[in-house]
Formats: sequence, structure tokens, C-alpha cells
Amino acid sequence: MTVLDDSEFPNGMLIDKNIKKALDTLFSENHEPSKAKYSTYEISIDGGFEIIKYDDAGDIQRCERLNEDGLVSAAPGDTILVYSKEKFTLPENVYARVNTVGQIFMAGFSAENTYIDPGFSGKISITLINNSNRTLTMQAGAPLARVEFIKLESVPDKIHPGRSGVRASKVKPSIDSGLTESFESLELNELIKQIKSSITIDAIQKKSVRTDIALTRAYLNLVQDIESIKSSVDVQDRKLRWSRILAGFAMGTATALWMDKFGFTEWIVGLLGEGSGPTYWLNIVINIFCSVVATPLYARIIGLIQNEKTKKKNIP
Repeated sequence: MTVLDDSEFPNGMLIDKNIKKALDTLFSENHEPSKAKYSTYEISIDGGFEIIKYDDAGDIQRCERLNEDGLVSAAPGDTILVYSKEKFTLPENVYARVNTVGQIFMAGFSAENTYIDPGFSGKISITLINNSNRTLTMQAGAPLARVEFIKLESVPDKIHPGRSGVRASKVKPSIDSGLTESFESLELNELIKQIKSSITIDAIQKKSVRTDIALTRAYLNLVQDIESIKSSVDVQDRKLRWSRILAGFAMGTATALWMDKFGFTEWIVGLLGEGSGPTYWLNIVINIFCSVVATPLYARIIGLIQNEKTKKKNIP
């Protein structure tokens, strides 16, 4: 009978230094002292696994798999049975709790948290169900679970007989015969419609899980589109502003020429240049001045007219 000595190990949960001290008693294969941390021991996943399926009679069928590359893989909806790399040899006064690591759940698996009875020997198995819409893979040797070891005050009356003592499942699923008969009575086209509808609903449900990601991406794309539109609008606004200035300058120049034609410029030259020499350059300066002064006024007027036209177009 193998037990942990009361003089060396306290009753209750073992911490890392206790686990390291009892490592060769708790395990017989593939154990490492570095995996004992805090108050648990981290076990790794083995390369072999089983795919759990049901036959037409509702009996469980275990299909063993062992990939050469050491990958454990599960297609969407698959139920698989994975094993620990470590082989346990639990003393008769030690009980263990097994908690699957968080990264298993984050990947999309549903996993069981299990336990190990006193006296158990062998590799433990954990059931994983792929609830995602992707094939999930894990490399042999990856973290699988954290094990807590609890030393009992005494040895139980009944000790676990080992791996061969694992009970067969008492759960037996049955095929819904009514559903089968309903499908058999349907015409082919109607059956295809129902299958398509079912696939669509399932796809929507799976996509809704990632709604927050889709919304975030849509928001980022919207922000980028808004920035792009704003940049284009700024470019068009600058072009429009310069076109107003050029149009205003043209109209201001035309106004100065008309003023000169009707003698207004000559009149001003006469006032400013009376009793002086040649007035040719003064005439040019007055025309340029009139053109420059009139340019922003005409540009402003053109802008107001364009804004009014835009408002009228936007009114339904």
C-alpha cells in the first residue's frame, strides 16, 4: 500500500514544495519538477486522442487517432477524448481535482473538470467539445489542466482499481424516429428548403457570437471612410474657393475696365494728378486697385449664390 507519510506531508492541499517532494510517488512517467507551481501541478496533453461518435443504435463509438505530427484536432461539433502525457500513481490517501486550463475554453472548447480517486494509476482523460465553427488543433505537450492534490486524514475503505476500473457510460442517446419519419415524408425540394433554412439559422447564430468584432471592424471602416470623404471635401472646397476668387478677380477687372471706359478712372486721375506730369502709370494703378478691391466682394457674392442653390437642391 502506497501512502504519503503523515510525518512528511500535512493533511489538506499540497503546495508546490510538497508536490515536488512527492513527485515520484504521485507520478510514474513524464513528470517534471518545474511543472509544480503555487499549489498545483500542470499536466500536458498527449499525442493520441479519440473521437467520440454514436452509431445508429445509440452506442458510443471511439475512433482512435494518432497523428504523426503530434497534433490533436477536432472539427466543428466534434467530441474528443484527450489524455494526459503524465501517468499517475496516486497514493491511497491522496485525492486530486483536475481543472482544465483557461486557454482551452478561450479557443472554443467546452471541457470537463474532473477528479482522480485515491489509488488511481494511469493516464487521465478529459472530454472536449468543439463548440466553434473552426477546426481546433493543439500540439502534443501543450498545457491541458492544473491538478490539485489533497492529502486525506486516512485511507478510504474502497480504493480506485486503476484505469481498467473506469465505468462505462450509462447515457445512451436515441434517434428521434418521429423526426426521421417527418423527413422521409417530405418531398425532396421541401427537404432541401428546410435544410437550407436550418443551415442559415445556424450560421446566423454562430456569427452573432462575433457581433462585437464585426461592429468594431465596421466602425473602424466607417471612420476611415469619413476621413477619406472629409479629405475629398476639403480638396473640393479649396478648388471651389480658388474658382470663386478667380471669378471675382475677372469680374473686378471687367468692372475696372468699364469704369475706365465711362471716364470714371480718368476723372479720379484728374483729381489726383492735377498740375503734375504724365498720368499714364497712375491710370494703371487705379485700375488695378479697383480690380483688387472688387475681387473679394464678387467672390463673396458668388459664394452666397452657390450656397443658396445648394440649399434648394437639398430641400425635398
